Amino acid sequence: MNLLEYQKNISLEKIKPFNLVHVEEEYVVSHFIDKLSEMTSVRTVWGSELSLQDFINLLGESGLFDMGKKGKEIIVIKEGEQLIKRLKDPKLIRSLSSRMKAKVVFILIEEKLDKQTIQKEPFKTILEVGDFLEAKKLDKRRTREMVKKKIEREGKMIEEQALDYLLEISSYDLTFLKGEVEKLLLYAEKGITLEDVKKVCLTQTYGSVFDFIDAFFSKDLEKSLFVLSSLYRMGIPPLQIQAALISYLLKLIAIKKSQGNVENILHQLGIKHPFMIHNFKKYANSFTEKELEILLEKLYWLDFSEKVFFVPPEQALKNTVVDYLIRIK
Repeated sequence: MNLLEYQKNISLEKIKPFNLVHVEEEYVVSHFIDKLSEMTSVRTVWGSELSLQDFINLLGESGLFDMGKKGKEIIVIKEGEQLIKRLKDPKLIRSLSSRMKAKVVFILIEEKLDKQTIQKEPFKTILEVGDFLEAKKLDKRRTREMVKKKIEREGKMIEEQALDYLLEISSYDLTFLKGEVEKLLLYAEKGITLEDVKKVCLTQTYGSVFDFIDAFFSKDLEKSLFVLSSLYRMGIPPLQIQAALISYLLKLIAIKKSQGNVENILHQLGIKHPFMIHNFKKYANSFTEKELEILLEKLYWLDFSEKVFFVPPEQALKNTVVDYLIRIK
């Protein structure tokens, strides 16, 4: 079921114990989690950090046995593929499901599940006790309608030319649009004109992969997404951007793990220009070794999903950037 349709008439009583969510559009998931948060308590955890026992403990005795509690806590598990690898026993899934009274689980996964995979364990049993939801990327028409309605709900109007221009410079990126629309609503008194969009919204184009690298390793999510969208519009292949990101990451890990002089290490790695040395020092100081190792793991699974499951690299890379930079904030 499409996640947008699912959430229209959602209620705590109707939510099943275990639910799988295929994430294609990160903004749709974020909007869904916001809606859940208005209903009850929501906790977000990462599957890569959960052992099977951790997961069972997370459900907790109150979640498993407290029949008197009226409210429910919703647990959202990002990097759900990692948990599913450990959650293999169908009997355990059914047992937990039958006893969960005060908690429900949404497991977010990025890999596309075909009909054959759904028939295999543990997916088969999970979907016997829960729903399979898809956070699909919106088409341009639907995105246009969503932006226009958002502005109208705030009691304002936007010129057609202004709306078309806003969508074009954003490449219909919902995450980017959310921030730009909020700025326009604060700026414009009544109607939003083309001139308003040109004055308020980010319109400059970044023409280099290195601009993205700098924004990413400076932990600037908004700029990273804008530069990434600009590169996509220019036709830069996402795999080329990904390769540059991995190259920088491996050098930063080498710096962190080495006990020697940073400049000597960079010279050994072929980095000799003073400006590049300055940047690598800055990036290395901004990240812990653990954070870099987490990024390495995420990029490994990104590469794996692209090559094995043929996940579209353009959207997959963007999702990875969003998830990682939000996580380490």
